[in-house]
Amino acid sequence: MSKHTYLLLKIKYLLLGATILLSTAASVQAQEYKWRIATFDGETGAYWNNFLVPFVDNVEKLTNGRMVLEPIPGGTLGSIFKIYEQVDDGLVEMAMMPPTFLGTEDMTNATILAFPTGLGVDSLLPWIYEGGGQDILKAHRAERMDMHAFVLGVGPTEIFAHSRKSIKETSDLAGLKYRTLGNWAAIVQEFFDGAPTTVPGAEIYGMLEKGGLDLTEYSTPSENMKRGYHEVADYIIYPGVHANAWGFEGVVKIDKWNELPADIQQSIEVAAQLATYTGFNKFIIDDLNAMQKLQQGDNTFVRLSDDFIAETRAAARTWALREAGKAEADGNPYPMQIYNSVTEFQDLWIENSKYMGMDYRP
Repeated sequence: MSKHTYLLLKIKYLLLGATILLSTAASVQAQEYKWRIATFDGETGAYWNNFLVPFVDNVEKLTNGRMVLEPIPGGTLGSIFKIYEQVDDGLVEMAMMPPTFLGTEDMTNATILAFPTGLGVDSLLPWIYEGGGQDILKAHRAERMDMHAFVLGVGPTEIFAHSRKSIKETSDLAGLKYRTLGNWAAIVQEFFDGAPTTVPGAEIYGMLEKGGLDLTEYSTPSENMKRGYHEVADYIIYPGVHANAWGFEGVVKIDKWNELPADIQQSIEVAAQLATYTGFNKFIIDDLNAMQKLQQGDNTFVRLSDDFIAETRAAARTWALREAGKAEADGNPYPMQIYNSVTEFQDLWIENSKYMGMDYRP
């Protein structure tokens, strides 16, 4: 064997050995972090498939397999209203949840990503990422809940109501049994004499069909159509001013988050932003197709009057400012920060977006 051939073979085997070592290291590295992420939705749900699955996939890709997330369907580990506690107790490392599931004891949760008559499909994402919205969320979760948070999923406008009666003015709500919940329920009852009724999703269809409810809000057109509300209520009322746009968050205990290398932390946040954007667009496409089908059916579509929209916005702001003031007096500044941030950004948007070319304006 010539010296030249010997050297070539030696280099070849050295390279082969290095490749094996790198492959082994990569294999070990791929097992570096395996976390579980809990949520409230099931494996066939839109929130699972539009937000959670893309997020999980993005994390694995962006970390080159160093972090793998195992999604846990809602109800697997207990009540879906206790998932934040599951993260806190270490039963799971991460969760994707709507802040509203934490209730209204801290008004931050009732307003941060679900402000009635608040930011819309066009303005919510700019506020979250460039207008300070996510910064407020992160600061609150770190200080008040010892958690690291990031936005994980944003959805478009809901249907205001599937209704047995036509609704156009705020006076039309008086005395009606309206399936809704949370901050919007409080506003409807206090300002418009409605009779908000909290009903689990599984019971809505039957109660609406039998007259136990006069009207219901639940979700976006595509989700409502799956549940068949248009079959048992003649009127479809829009736009969904109670939920012009809405969002979910991802949460991790701060000490657990701090265990991660900076590059993986960054990859997780980028993965969440990508999933938020793609899931949002998927929801919109599904809703457009649902609206096309619904408008070809027998339902009567009723657009809320401009007065209705203005009156409910004024009521929602009055309610939110009052509740934020109470929280501030009790030493919690975040609801007031959210109120000021959302309303100022919404006013800025309304006053200055007239130059934008939009395919639909009322």
